[in-house]
Parts: sequence; structure tokens; C-alpha cells
Amino acid sequence: MADILLKRDSTLAATYVPNTFIDEYMTHADGEFVKIYLYLLRCMNHPDPMFSISDIADKFDHTEKDVTRALKYWEKMRLLRLEFNGQEELTGICLSDFTSRNMPHAPQTPMPAEPAADKKTPKRTLPERTEYSRNQLALLSESESVKEILFVTERYLGHTLNNTEIQMILYWLDKLKFSPSLVEYLIEQCVAKNHMSIRYMDKIALSWAESGIRTLTDAKQALQTHDHAVYAVQKAFGISNRTLAQAELKFVHKWSKELHFSDEIIALACEKTILRIHQISFDYADSILQNWKQHNVRTVNDVKLLDAQYQEAKAKKVSAGKAAIRTAKGTAAGGFANFSQRTYNYEELERELLSQIR
Repeated sequence: MADILLKRDSTLAATYVPNTFIDEYMTHADGEFVKIYLYLLRCMNHPDPMFSISDIADKFDHTEKDVTRALKYWEKMRLLRLEFNGQEELTGICLSDFTSRNMPHAPQTPMPAEPAADKKTPKRTLPERTEYSRNQLALLSESESVKEILFVTERYLGHTLNNTEIQMILYWLDKLKFSPSLVEYLIEQCVAKNHMSIRYMDKIALSWAESGIRTLTDAKQALQTHDHAVYAVQKAFGISNRTLAQAELKFVHKWSKELHFSDEIIALACEKTILRIHQISFDYADSILQNWKQHNVRTVNDVKLLDAQYQEAKAKKVSAGKAAIRTAKGTAAGGFANFSQRTYNYEELERELLSQIR
């Protein structure tokens, strides 16, 4: 088949669409969401770039909810920023600069596939998962909120839901007692991180249910706490070009949820890891935090006090070693030539001291 040459006959007014949007974002997004974003780009070139949600809805024959959902999706993808007034009314839309969108200062918010359980919050017993019959499906689907969730999910995933996917979503709503807003938030969060599988979303739903999360407020508070700790670790370790792997996220969850350390103390442990071994190591940082936990460290001052005790003990150990060497040398000089003189390995002494302190 011959190659095709793409060209134009005229020089009409045009709208600039970044290649990054076409290469990385457009292929994964719902077609209606893409239309909204392209329309925003077009509006930027208009002499009077003022419009309303209802204007966009009329333009594409959508509901205002559809338009708002599209805007929220692109905000999750960090391609724009929504601005609100004191009455929570949308007053502005700021399109992001593709050249600076992934700069290190922008915190990443990875979704954990299977968040580790908090030892102080016992897992709740989940309702048994049963297969809904056709009549039950029809009855549940009569609810406007259920219709809305199924519609939203199909829009996000870009395909008609099959029976298995519908069964999972109904389980969240009916058995786990998730509110419709929580289900929509769950789907938004997963899709924003390119996790398009309902089975993946189901794992998140189960972990939330086990942790007692039932409302949108619960989920946002839990994710906000987790995200702050993740960002603190990324900043301390200098990780800006990737999200944390699942094994690394489990360490962060352990430090913040199980050991109950503040973001400041976690970041300090990561900084000390870099200073001591000159590389990123979650295992080494974990050993530092475990040691601090044993010594009841809660604040930066506690860390300074523990460091001072370590330095003092180290100095005493080294001083004792040097004194022993001087004694041995003096004995040898006094004529006891057959006396076996001791040698001291200072690195070994330091390791021994560290083990005693920890």
C-alpha cells in the first residue's frame, strides 16, 4: 500500500494541539472528554474567552454534569486546573503548560493496588459476594443513581460494561454500601492513573471496605494522608521522574500508618539513608525508623538526642580501644616480646556499637 502525503490547500485559522496530548492522552480518554478539551483549546484563541458550563453543554448536546465530569477528568490528568470562588462556583479554567507539567514540585498521587492494613484498625468482615439474577439486576438498575454510575463508568472506560463488570459495581453499591459519589471517585482515581480494569478497581474497593471507608469524605482523608507521606519520601529521596512501586508504597504505608511517624520524621530517615549509603534504599530507611521506634523517637529533637548519645558512646569505645593499644605497645616495649599484641578493627568496633545502640 502506497504512503499517504497529508497536506492542505488553504491557510485557515487553526488551533494548536500539543503533540503530547495526541500521543499520550487522547488515545486513553473517552471521545466526549477529548471533544471538551479540544473545545477549550479553541476557546483560548477566541477574542473573548468567556463561556459557561451550560454553553459547552449546549454546544455538544451534553448535560452540565457531563461537561463537569470531563473537566474533572482532565484536572485529574493535570492538563488543566479548575478555579472556584468562595461559594464553590467554577470561575476559571487554567490550561497547563505541557513543558512544565511534570516538574519535580508537582506531587504525584499514586493509587496503591492493595494498601497494607493498619495494625490498629482491624479488617472488617466483608459481605459475601453473590451473583445477581436478571430480575435483581433489572430492579437495581432502575435506580437513577445506579444508572448514572454505570453510565459514568462506561464513559471513563470507553466500552459497554459486561455482566461481570456490572456485578462488581452493584456489589460495591449494594453490599459494601458505598455511596454513588464514592464509587465515582474510586473510578476517577483509578482511571487517572491509567488503571482501566474493573478488577483492579474491585481490589481498591475491597481494601477501602476493610478499612471502614464508606463515604467520599473518608476516602479523600485517607488518600490525602497517604499522599502527603508519599510526597515527603519522594522529595527526600529525590525521586521526581517516576511514581513509587507497590513494594515502596507498602514501606511508606508502614511508616505512616503502623509506626505512626510524621512526614517530617519519615523524610529525615530517608535523608539520613542518602547521607550514609549514598543511594536510595527503602530497606535501610526502614531499619532507621525501626530503631527510632524502639527508642521511642517522635520528634526531630528526639533524633538529635539519640544521635548525640550514639556519638558519645562511639567516642568512648574508640578511646578505650586506643588506650588498650597504647597499653599493649607499652608492655611489648617493656620486654615481654612473646606477648601477643592485640589489634583493633575500628570499623568492626563501630558496627558492634551500632548493634548495641539499636
